[in-house]
Amino acid sequence: SRAKELEKQVVVLEQQIEALTQDVLSKDETIERLEKHQKLIETSTDYNLRESLKLMQEMSGLAIKDVVPEDDGVSYLCQQTGPNATVSYKLTVSDEYPDEFQYTPSDSSPMPATLPDYLQDNISFDKSSAPMFYWRMCDHLHQHSEDGSASGQAQPEDSQPSHST
Repeated sequence: SRAKELEKQVVVLEQQIEALTQDVLSKDETIERLEKHQKLIETSTDYNLRESLKLMQEMSGLAIKDVVPEDDGVSYLCQQTGPNATVSYKLTVSDEYPDEFQYTPSDSSPMPATLPDYLQDNISFDKSSAPMFYWRMCDHLHQHSEDGSASGQAQPEDSQPSHST
């Protein structure tokens, strides 16, 4: 009888093992399905961000070339283009002054003659002034140089928006 009791316990344990194995397989399938779903979401999000940034760049002429984490903040390497010139610069937000941008013109490319002195030197400004900074940079990148030329860059033939019907 002791043997029969042990045989019953073995059968019960085997049934429990089978049930647990099925449960694990089911959970593995669920995990795999959720991982695929997460990848689709991430891909969709990455795609949306890339396309949004592309549109913003095309509309504004401002491209963020790199985002560089620093020991004391983060720097954005920017390139801003207008019809008459292109300017490369760095905007830094430090941990010490999180409500300010520090503007540093690039040493690697010459600054257009249309830029005023204050945009050729390092400056700091409140984040609330960022739209004004951007507007002023755009304004100077759209100006002609003193001699009336387009700062050495080709002028677009037709600056009017095209309309298709």
